[in-house]
Amino acid sequence: MSNNNSDMGMSWADQLAALGPVIDRLLKIWRPEGATPAERQDMNKLALSILSEGYLCRVYTDANRPVFMPLWNYAFNQGGPSPDYVYSTTEVASDGVYRISGYRGTSRFIEITQQTFDMMSPSQVDNGSRVPATHDLDDLALGADGYFSVVLSAERPSGHSGDWWQLDPETCRLLMRKCSCDWNHELDASVAIERLDDKGSDMTPEDISRRFADLPQWIEGMIGFDMHLVRFYREHHGVNTFLRSTKIDSIGGLPTQAYYDGIHEIEDDEALIIETELPKKVRYWQALVADDRFATVDWVNRQSSLNDVQAHIDSDGKFRAVISRTDPGVPNWLDKADVPWGMIQMRWNHASDFPDPTMIKVPVADVRQYLPADTPVVTPADRKERLSVRREGAQLRRIW
Repeated sequence: MSNNNSDMGMSWADQLAALGPVIDRLLKIWRPEGATPAERQDMNKLALSILSEGYLCRVYTDANRPVFMPLWNYAFNQGGPSPDYVYSTTEVASDGVYRISGYRGTSRFIEITQQTFDMMSPSQVDNGSRVPATHDLDDLALGADGYFSVVLSAERPSGHSGDWWQLDPETCRLLMRKCSCDWNHELDASVAIERLDDKGSDMTPEDISRRFADLPQWIEGMIGFDMHLVRFYREHHGVNTFLRSTKIDSIGGLPTQAYYDGIHEIEDDEALIIETELPKKVRYWQALVADDRFATVDWVNRQSSLNDVQAHIDSDGKFRAVISRTDPGVPNWLDKADVPWGMIQMRWNHASDFPDPTMIKVPVADVRQYLPADTPVVTPADRKERLSVRREGAQLRRIW
């Protein structure tokens, strides 16, 4: 936390001045050898997006008057967000009594995870944190119209016979993931949260000042965390390889999900080919590419991710994807854009088994030699149409 959190007298100019050095400190981590003007502007853009996110998720909401606010998405692109997830968060007090309610929708699943950390420290990568519980809306009683209501509290309220989730004594925040695979047709859940034991207290001026003063640390902590994490994977997983991650299990990843993480670093005339069996049973799976700050490559305007609905499965039952800068004319292209190097991630959710993907580097001109002969050809016109459908579907998601 900031040293002057209790100082409600900080002026607007003082608060803005505290934000001033943030970019230079982040650039020293990202580009210690010196950033180009384009890279500096790119970091400016990322920091501004996390500042906007910080107002919604750090300054606006509090545990007394909770609201699920948008966290990671295509505008707040940080943390390697899965394009299939809509992420929202709210603070909670461990001694509070909350009601979470709304309409289930038709998306693949909705999970709400209790978190014990405050999301503002790169040391989280090294130290890890406990995830007390992940709750699934499909475990609740749903009305004919999909309506649900569940109480979240340390102890079941006296006389309450409906759905109840136990609130851990260390929980300070909830993270909600709404998963949709058919972006153009599935309907996202509508979810509200209310503190039932609210004493009617508004946020004090001291609280507002303290939270405003937290924003420099929010920006540096959030972005620094992921730059640190990517470099951890580069050091421990290697380059152009793929390994199942145990690290993400200890720092807030879904306990119901197996993550595979790697680093891509190829020339413009090279490609990486991912090949994997699929689990015999799996609720959801997906692959994505991101940059070296773990910002997922623009998934609205580029095919930088594929899920189990979007992907083409080969005739032998395997999933194969091609990572490259230029379009190889195959269905499962993962467009890395102009990113010099960055992250590759796959995930199996609620899987019966966990196949290990393999990866090889080949000339992009020779990609088809390494794919089944019946791999469809995707023409430039086909790609344009696919991207148009993708662009529409991404914007139909309820991220705000």
